[in-house]
Amino acid sequence: MNRHNAIVSALGKEALEWITTHFRKSTTLMDVPEKLLRRLACVDITIRDYQRDSDSIAAIALLTFAYKMGGKTQIPHHGPRDILLLKVLCKGELERREKGTGNMNPFWLSPVYELITGEVGERIRKASILKGGHKRGENHGD
Repeated sequence: MNRHNAIVSALGKEALEWITTHFRKSTTLMDVPEKLLRRLACVDITIRDYQRDSDSIAAIALLTFAYKMGGKTQIPHHGPRDILLLKVLCKGELERREKGTGNMNPFWLSPVYELITGEVGERIRKASILKGGHKRGENHGD
């Protein structure tokens, strides 16, 4: 199997086609196809071997395009937070579609690449994931 076919197989033909032909600077969450939103919303952020999960590969591909559009460089140790942000955004958009609600949050009208690479993404990448002062490696009976 050549490299191109391996990428198509891992990512999925529809997702690859949409990301490479329809994902633009003007693309908002409302423009993302539902099938792709569902894949991105169900990414398991706890796994460490993203290359074995086609939904994770789709998330990484979309994030890579977003960073390129934003003129920024991806930083590997921010990858899990970027994937988490994308997952939350996609879940929110699916919920908005299912409930038929309007755009309550002005960020919903922002381009996806700005949400990832702009102020929202920067805040997520700087935020402490662990709350309550717990330090990594401590056992709190959770």
